[in-house]
Amino acid sequence: MIKIVEKSQCVGCAACAFICAKNAITYKADNEGFLYPEIDESICVNCGLCESVCPVINADMIKKNMFPKTVVYAAQHKSDEIRIKSTSGGILSALADAVFAEGGIVGGVAFTPEFLAEYKLAATLEEFEKLRTSKYFQADSTKLFADVKKQLVENKTVVICGTPCQMASLKLVFQKNLENLILVEVICAGINSPKAFQSHIHTLENKFGEKVKYFRAKSKEKGWRSLACKIEFDNGKTYLQEGINDDFTRGFIGDHAFIRPSCFDCKFKGFPRAADLTIGDFWGIEKTNNKLDDNKGTSVVFVNSEKGQLFFEKIKPFLDFEEHSLAEAVVGNKALLNSTPPTNIDRQSMFADMDVKPFNEVAKKYFPKKNQYFLFLKKVRNKIGQYLNWNFLSPKSFWQTIFISLLRKNTNASFLHKRFFISDTQNALDIDSSAKININGVFKFGYKRNRKSHIESGLLLEKNSSLEVGNTTVYYGADFQIFKNAKLKIGSASINKNVQIICMNSISIGDGCLISRDTVIRDNDGGHHVLAPGFKTTAPVVIGNHVWIGHGAMIMKGVTIGDGAIIGAGAWVAANVKPNAVVMGDPARTVQKNVDWIS
Repeated sequence: MIKIVEKSQCVGCAACAFICAKNAITYKADNEGFLYPEIDESICVNCGLCESVCPVINADMIKKNMFPKTVVYAAQHKSDEIRIKSTSGGILSALADAVFAEGGIVGGVAFTPEFLAEYKLAATLEEFEKLRTSKYFQADSTKLFADVKKQLVENKTVVICGTPCQMASLKLVFQKNLENLILVEVICAGINSPKAFQSHIHTLENKFGEKVKYFRAKSKEKGWRSLACKIEFDNGKTYLQEGINDDFTRGFIGDHAFIRPSCFDCKFKGFPRAADLTIGDFWGIEKTNNKLDDNKGTSVVFVNSEKGQLFFEKIKPFLDFEEHSLAEAVVGNKALLNSTPPTNIDRQSMFADMDVKPFNEVAKKYFPKKNQYFLFLKKVRNKIGQYLNWNFLSPKSFWQTIFISLLRKNTNASFLHKRFFISDTQNALDIDSSAKININGVFKFGYKRNRKSHIESGLLLEKNSSLEVGNTTVYYGADFQIFKNAKLKIGSASINKNVQIICMNSISIGDGCLISRDTVIRDNDGGHHVLAPGFKTTAPVVIGNHVWIGHGAMIMKGVTIGDGAIIGAGAWVAANVKPNAVVMGDPARTVQKNVDWIS
């Protein structure tokens, strides 16, 4: 028997009510507007069916038979009109076109006439229009399972899109009949209270003097990134506000004021995923491909299963798309990995106030709009404070930063374009005037997490050597030695405490790399010669993009490490490492292939 001891352990999916043969379970709303099951123990026979379909109880098992390595795409519907109408890049519309062409059914969330939300199925494009765009509060799913079952019994293909927990519940209920059911989950940072949304709507209706006839979250009239909310009223008036200015949007994005308690400890984060496809916004696409960024919406698509891959092939003709790495896609979508942090708001008082006060007054009391002028000043203050704390306390480090970034002849840097060097307080810099430094981002050298530490960091650049570096932070205790005529190139990396890089020839480190403490990377034998035919004292080291090097590893001369590889702690690497491989040991050997990792 399902028993809700803590509300954080129920997602409100309604699977238990559907599966109960005795109709012993009904769903009722609590004081926050969320639905929870109530059990009539007088007719319950303790058969355990409700527990067998609970996605929270069975969160681990539902990820079986998924791809061990998720495939990721950035994608846009080829129709600008469809993208403008859609929340992101129009992927669900492409799925609908493909499904309807086969006589199938598409499921999603639609508004009711009262502007509540419920899961509905659509058999035509006209019906599908009601499912288009996101509804950022929880939908009633009590009728969903019976509707889906009816279509599956008729052997129809059903593609349904919703929250990860809801898709997980469908997978459990129909686990013996999944062949024609394609589950598409949205990237979810938490689902909000229907009561809060209704309070917002009613407050605006009172303000504008008429009923709402149209609601659109993430309206693109102000651009995809504006998160604008658009509402039209029966009297022809329109409400259009960017996310930060809309009380409801600000309340859940900025303050997490009224999301469901289970979302603070979501069981459906990380990889592998439970659904066949995962879709959402490709936040950060402008940093990887400007061609797919026009501020009209770009989707990220994670293909998680063979069924998902086959279906994505069907919709490719509708899309402009390209494959991306998992790491690139996750950077802007941390909700894939992490639950929403709990709010500090007194929710009991807030929801009680919603019963008697307009929503704008509740918002002003519990999650007020920050003054943009003061937000800007706070941001500037924090930046200056960080900089002062780091540099200006030491005249030496301040001079090093200014000299290398601004005054040194053979340095290519620009404060204006955020390409400069920052020196910490205990740096020993020995840089020959002929050495070339090319800075392509913010290069922080000798950064100290422990501000009271006096551990020295050293940077040596000898005659005619060169250093090229992007957005990289090097922690304290580092020892970088770039000898005469040698070249060290680093894309973007986080290089932890006490890392040694000894470069006599050429060392190249790609973008997105993590290098742990006490790692040694060297392309040479220290100038010592072994008297053997063909012996070389130096050989280039090439470390690809998105490589993770564990604590105390040693990377030797002549080694090439492929993109996405993981070097285990203490590994001694003297041979090439293939992309996406995990190597460990002394000497390092491959222990796993085709892995993905995320920082």
